[in-house]
Amino acid sequence: MAPALKNRTLWTALAAAAAFAFLVAMVISGALPEQRQLVKFEAKGVMKLEPDRISRVELQQNERKTVLLRTPDGGWATQGGNALSAEMVKKLSLAVQFMNTAGPIRVMEPEELAGTKPRDFGLDQPRLTFKLFADEKPVLGARFGAHNSEGMAQYMMLDGHNELFLMSRFVGGEWESVAGGVLAK
Repeated sequence: MAPALKNRTLWTALAAAAAFAFLVAMVISGALPEQRQLVKFEAKGVMKLEPDRISRVELQQNERKTVLLRTPDGGWATQGGNALSAEMVKKLSLAVQFMNTAGPIRVMEPEELAGTKPRDFGLDQPRLTFKLFADEKPVLGARFGAHNSEGMAQYMMLDGHNELFLMSRFVGGEWESVAGGVLAK
């Protein structure tokens, strides 16, 4: 065997032995390697409660209203007991999740809003209003207004807050999709 081939074989065997030793050390210590390229998830939404703790949703669009209740199997049904379709359950679950995960693009403090009216943001007659509950305890109430001038974001106000939130349009869009599916009936 040529000396260069012997060296390459020796280095390959040493590298394999080192990798095996590393794996054995990990198994013995119980430690997993840290993935530094991955960013740890942090909920940046306006709702701090875990989305699966929401058990009741009160939804209103114009004069139409409904109450949705989480079923024991993790689905959703109207207060009258009509189960939502799998597609509507998915949309509602995603809309609730967005309140926990999708942070505002901008938060406008009351001082910035001086001299403006709710009408300026489409909040005098909101496009959609909802309240989220964990058991019987109210967690979050929100009103979605108009889209911004670029059409990429939507104004939102939270019950009990004086700030105006500018949210990505997909957040309000998901809620409007749910409303279109459950209030149309």
